[in-house]
Amino acid sequence: MRNFVHSITGALSRRSPSYVTALAVLLVVPLLAQGAEIEHVKWENLSMVVGKTVVVAMPAGSVITGEATGVESDALVVNVKKTTDRTAFPKGELRVPRATLRVFQVRTKGKICRVLLTVAGAVVGMYGGASVAIGIGSGGAFGKTSTGAVAAFIGIGIAGTVAGYAAGDAADRRWTAIEIVP
Repeated sequence: MRNFVHSITGALSRRSPSYVTALAVLLVVPLLAQGAEIEHVKWENLSMVVGKTVVVAMPAGSVITGEATGVESDALVVNVKKTTDRTAFPKGELRVPRATLRVFQVRTKGKICRVLLTVAGAVVGMYGGASVAIGIGSGGAFGKTSTGAVAAFIGIGIAGTVAGYAAGDAADRRWTAIEIVP
């Protein structure tokens, strides 16, 4: 077990500086490029928002949030989940008239940050798990137990991977403004 853990940590320590630098650059570039996106879409192509979360400012000043469930020739159909005016726009299905809808926001989700941060979390988790496993296996404060070392390596590796995925998932969510053009 100890040779296995040493081979992993040795490989990571020899390659870490270049991998860490490359990973840092890859993680920062998408964040810098992220800005206010505005898409110009014709009504006929609006079906791209069906099934996604939308935020619509209504003419009276109220704001509704919900899932776009359909596009009809004269309205965008939204299943309202949140509203600022419950009496005028209650929760449930609402048809937003085409004549009053000019700009709204849609939530999109990418994949780049999820992939990169999942991999980064796995690498960091395995490196941390290997470090703890070495401490356990070398008879440190925990005594000599190979089962404990393996459990620490696997547990910390999984925790790092899950944390990386969660961070990437949050980073991949974006709001895009949709402007309807004639």
